[in-house]
Amino acid sequence: MTQTASALIVEDEATIAELVATMLGTHGINATISPSVADAMQQMETGTFGLALVDLTLPDGEPDALIAAARARDCPIIVMSGDPDRLAGYAPLPLLEKPFRMKALLDQVRLALP
Repeated sequence: MTQTASALIVEDEATIAELVATMLGTHGINATISPSVADAMQQMETGTFGLALVDLTLPDGEPDALIAAARARDCPIIVMSGDPDRLAGYAPLPLLEKPFRMKALLDQVRLALP
């Protein structure tokens, strides 16, 4: 992973978002946190991200439009949820079931980033 790698973390639970951002930062990945689909869509329009980590349960609805926007920009996506049935609906995207270990997250990030 290069020092210029960047990730968009779409997560409304601040503790989880900060933890993930901190962990990515220690591995040279700049992280931007978005607490909602609307904010993440705005971030996607104005920034360039090498990766998007997207929670499936957000306060302003389903993240499907965001996932489509990320795909259109060739931005790899990792989806996260505490609901295994919900996660399964997003396969074959990389999936992380909450609560997840940081090592599992890092393994997924390494696979997603060039």
